[in-house]
Amino acid sequence: MLKMIGRVCGFAFTTFCLAGTVTAHHGMTGRYDAAIPIVLSGTITATTFAPPHPVLSVRVDTAELPAFEVGRPAEYFGPAVARAEDVGEVREIELSPVGMFYDLAERVRVGDRIVIVALRNCFPPHQLRSTWLRLFDGTVVSYTGDWAPGVDGCS
Repeated sequence: MLKMIGRVCGFAFTTFCLAGTVTAHHGMTGRYDAAIPIVLSGTITATTFAPPHPVLSVRVDTAELPAFEVGRPAEYFGPAVARAEDVGEVREIELSPVGMFYDLAERVRVGDRIVIVALRNCFPPHQLRSTWLRLFDGTVVSYTGDWAPGVDGCS
């Protein structure tokens, strides 16, 4: 009987701990700074198309804003920026965990050029999340669902 109680308590504790980790990871506690949309232009260095998110790693090669139109002014509160601190760095960008982004596994490859508009999480580890990409062939892939709360500046 005591073994059974110990197993049940152990299972409950493990489930509770994992649920908290998953909740924190999936941005339910995240706030993404929509006042400063970040544009990352460069070359894909790695891809992951497995849960919990598709992730693209991009070596940023310019701090100049490319010509582009996001077309979603209600979601971004400020003008897009290309940050000098990103040039030469490989940045990991999480994509929304939706089918349209998982489907990119057949379309994007390491070495492809890409433009990404990302928002930075106000909370550590300050990950970048995106719902807007322009692929190497000019195709725009854009998801307008409620993927994570955007805020007008981190405070």
